[in-house]
Amino acid sequence: LWDSVYFACCLRRGGGEKFEIWCSHGGFTFAGVKTELYFKMLNNAIKKIDLNKYRHAKYLLFIPLYMAIFWLEEKYITGGYFVSYMRLDSYIHFNEWFVIPYVLWYPLMIGAGVYLFLKDAQGFIGVGFLLIVIFYAIFPNGQNLRPRSFQNQNILTDIVKLLYKRDTNTNVLPSLHVVGTMGAMFALMKTKALQKWWIQTLNVVLAISICISTVFIKQHSILDVFTGVPLGFIYYFAVYKWLPQIKERLNRRKTVLIGH
Repeated sequence: LWDSVYFACCLRRGGGEKFEIWCSHGGFTFAGVKTELYFKMLNNAIKKIDLNKYRHAKYLLFIPLYMAIFWLEEKYITGGYFVSYMRLDSYIHFNEWFVIPYVLWYPLMIGAGVYLFLKDAQGFIGVGFLLIVIFYAIFPNGQNLRPRSFQNQNILTDIVKLLYKRDTNTNVLPSLHVVGTMGAMFALMKTKALQKWWIQTLNVVLAISICISTVFIKQHSILDVFTGVPLGFIYYFAVYKWLPQIKERLNRRKTVLIGH
């Protein structure tokens, strides 16, 4: 029976670097399905994959590297760090209600990351933390603003306690919450499919709420926010202004060289 089965798989570049599979066989049946029908379905599915569209997938390799570096920093940077503080911090009182927008950062990063990966490669590239965690390693920092006790005892303060337990008070300057939020906000702003006014209003309100929340639950000093905001704008100009200009110049040079 196996001698009657013949599989020929070809990898062909062209038409957007799509994969195509051809299969011929002698009538072998697997799980009640003819191999001819199975491979026809597989072939049609693979044809829909455009590798050019997902070339930015290589940037996913930075995620485990970022997480590994940040884990090491959280574990070993425990003292002797620069203390992030401004006098303005003393006038910002703890408010547990801000933990709600603070924790919304996590689904925002995951949701925006997945959506931008599938729909907007340029925006996906702009959301990255690797350079910041490298800065943490070069310039260890932390903050000493967390309250020792809470005036109120409720589910929100319980969430804050859990955050304090799982997240150290180090590696705060600049704030990853602020930089990541601004990166996601700008990327979603530039996404053509999300230009409805209510989506963009929600996008901006959520971003501002998350950035403010970092100081009200004492996860960050206001200095961390003040340094994170400019980095958010630098990300915007780097991804949407400077990089496209550089690419355009390189393409022009290639065209000139080919012409000669």
